[in-house]
Amino acid sequence: MSNIIARQTISPVQKNKNTPVLSAISKSTVRELFIINRMNTTLTNAERIEEVLPKHEYTEAETLKKGKQRSFNASLRKDTFDDTCPPRKPYQSDFQQVDVRIFTYSAIYEIAKSSVRTLVLVPEPFTPVSFICILKWSLSHIGHKVKGHFQHIPPSRWGTYKNRCGFVHCPVPPNTYPAFISVLTNRMSSLTNVLPVNYPGPPYNNLTRCYPAVHGNFTDVNTLVTALETNRYFGTDKFIFYNYSIPDQVRKVLLQYEREGIVEIRNWTLPFPPGEIHYWGQMASMHDCVFSQLGVAKYVLLADVDEIVVPKSNVSLVDLADRLLNTNDPLSSKVYGALMFRNTFFSCYGNETNYMFPEKKIAKMFKMKAFLYTNRSHLNRPQYRSKCLVKPEAVDQLHVHNVEKFFPGWTMYVVSPEDAVMHHYRDKYDSESLAPWSQDFTFIKYSSSLIPNIKHRLLHLQSKLGIKI
Repeated sequence: MSNIIARQTISPVQKNKNTPVLSAISKSTVRELFIINRMNTTLTNAERIEEVLPKHEYTEAETLKKGKQRSFNASLRKDTFDDTCPPRKPYQSDFQQVDVRIFTYSAIYEIAKSSVRTLVLVPEPFTPVSFICILKWSLSHIGHKVKGHFQHIPPSRWGTYKNRCGFVHCPVPPNTYPAFISVLTNRMSSLTNVLPVNYPGPPYNNLTRCYPAVHGNFTDVNTLVTALETNRYFGTDKFIFYNYSIPDQVRKVLLQYEREGIVEIRNWTLPFPPGEIHYWGQMASMHDCVFSQLGVAKYVLLADVDEIVVPKSNVSLVDLADRLLNTNDPLSSKVYGALMFRNTFFSCYGNETNYMFPEKKIAKMFKMKAFLYTNRSHLNRPQYRSKCLVKPEAVDQLHVHNVEKFFPGWTMYVVSPEDAVMHHYRDKYDSESLAPWSQDFTFIKYSSSLIPNIKHRLLHLQSKLGIKI
């Protein structure tokens, strides 16, 4: 099977017998194609559908398989549209090949635009190509062809990489709701991908928290549970994790939270080596996470596991966001669409705090570092290692520490340290930790409420799953 796939992929893609579309393939491209083959991203359309989609939900795969020999151009005709908006289902996504070095991941329906937003990975530098979207109302539906509009997502500001990300926006006829979508370029003669379209709808969240891709370097179960229970206490309803290579102990913890409806894990098996895109595709996963919450979450917070936004004037970050984002911008008529929390580093590599509190012994026993280290750096200026809470409908493009571009009429609110600060706990010295250092006991004031919850959860995970704590 693998040899057959390799031969099919390296052969030039043709529009017809006499017109090759792709030029001679270089050594680097052959290497990339080998990676693609190894990851089975060159399956036929019918095989890809059967692999990605739950068979019990989609019974028409056999119909599509029988008809896959029909020519592609002949299949593009307008069939009867279904004008019933589908209910929200569990999020479905997967990396699939579009072109030799272009991959698609997810498809998100945007009600306000009557459009489907598909996340894509593209080579850098990227020579623009024409994208075509095929809207399908069922797997056996022949398809409706529309022209896609490509939008680049800003590149990382930390190094040069071979790949970056973007969106292909696919307009949808008004009051029609396709169940699936395929994306191709004008140089491809057949479909190589099919994605279920993800729709908004209940249940709704007040606050969703998005994390970058989890990989083998992160194994600290105690820090993970502390982060999850702390953020739940501060108002987070849902946590979304992207799974590149989650270590076994961490995976068990996340799966338990997922069974309880608190965590959602999305597959993030990159179609090329992770060193060829910034930080395991962080810019791509950020955008996927935020836009997947359109019509699903009121607010979305983007931050790492070792970062905790600690409120000072409100226990609930949702209440804090409601208050701050509903204030008027005195300098313009714009409405606030995001909060920026300023960063400060807490050193977890020095001495533990001398501050005494009733739950300190438990915190030490269960290695709850956020309660044990109170030495912090100078507060960084806005945008410097800051993290943001956003209204999904307000942002057009994101960056790691800021909103790159708002939609018209929206602007940023920089949160005063009197209201909240983002604590960044570091196990090793960070050269960006600025003097003067000082003691900050703000987080400890939540210890009587949080530490018993974290302890209970860790003991439960230990007894039920054998987690080492």
